Amino acid sequence: MEGEILNKALTDNELEHLQNFIGYGRLDADIWFLGFEEAGGDVNKLRDRLKFQQVEDCAEAQNILDLTPQQFGEENLQGAWRGMCEIMLKLDNKKRTSAEEIQNYQIEQLGRSNGSTLLCELMPIPVSGANAWGYEAVIPQYASRAEYYAAVKPLRMELFTQLIRQHLPKLIIGYGQSAWPEYEQLFADFKLTESGQFMLGWDANTVVILSDHFSAEALNGNIDAAVALILENSLSIETVKPSGPEPLSKAELARQKKEAAKQASAARRKPSAQHNPSDPYCVCAYCLGYENS
Repeated sequence: MEGEILNKALTDNELEHLQNFIGYGRLDADIWFLGFEEAGGDVNKLRDRLKFQQVEDCAEAQNILDLTPQQFGEENLQGAWRGMCEIMLKLDNKKRTSAEEIQNYQIEQLGRSNGSTLLCELMPIPVSGANAWGYEAVIPQYASRAEYYAAVKPLRMELFTQLIRQHLPKLIIGYGQSAWPEYEQLFADFKLTESGQFMLGWDANTVVILSDHFSAEALNGNIDAAVALILENSLSIETVKPSGPEPLSKAELARQKKEAAKQASAARRKPSAQHNPSDPYCVCAYCLGYENS
């Protein structure tokens, strides 16, 4: 019975939910890490992803997928995530980073809803190999991976363009050189040019850097070069969650609304002939709030 449910074709609404997924962390984060698509396509996990919000806390997502031991185990530092953690720690003036510091950052801050990053993918559905699709039975709307790309990629390009304009991240790092053509299309207005082993561009609000994949040999040992490029060209980046007042309770909001209405009503009232402004205990109709203009 369970197998039948897992292999049941997704409805159009369910597929739309998956295709609208952005990533892990916070949309209002200053720093976005943009990949092409998640690895590890698994039909058995696809329905679990229907429980995701459009932007999900990374640890909560791994919990939903029952992947916490694999993703956060003591001896497991994700290849791509490790590079991201190193960059974030070095932007926080950590000149040298230990495996323990990287692991702690991955667990506690990377892609977390109270952290400083958004981990997003241009394409929304994880895949298991370079050319594999494997979702023919579950996603019959697309007969192949090529058909999925042709239908969904333009929609995702438009979605990310809108999100960038709305949230104005200060830095976007697009990683994975095989996806540079797609990134260059997405960031066409940023006038990307070569800068060493990277591509660099910007507009009035956002700096864009394209790099090799963080697990690639070409970037191994060159995280410092990426950090130097960020510091040299990026706008003022806050790598901690913005501080501010705690949100007001519903009761306090109601009290403030009532007080504002009372003050507005008083401003509209006119003093009566009996009003004595020098008497703090005046009990005329004006002071009691009964006489309106």
